[in-house]
Amino acid sequence: MPSHDVASLADVPDDGVLGVGLPTGERICLIRWRGVVSAVRDECTHQAMPLSAGDVQPDGTIECAWHGARFDCRTGAVRQGPAEDDVAVYEVRVENGRVIVHTAD
Repeated sequence: MPSHDVASLADVPDDGVLGVGLPTGERICLIRWRGVVSAVRDECTHQAMPLSAGDVQPDGTIECAWHGARFDCRTGAVRQGPAEDDVAVYEVRVENGRVIVHTAD
């Protein structure tokens, strides 16, 4: 499973998001909620808008800035429509202050 060093932990705001790119060109949305970093595909499954433009909500969801769809930050599960499909999630680890994302490709 390939892994990619995508950001410094310091660049991911507390209870916030950071959009990053992989060498493959794919966009990832890093989410830091309650001190834990997770990663989802940076594309809302409703109309493909970037989730990194959204906000982390107090319940641990990320809300799409365009139409209000909400996804669980850790599992990618839809928590509020209009999206009907879950968003892809990536395995993440933080090592020496760096955020490492594992991809299936």
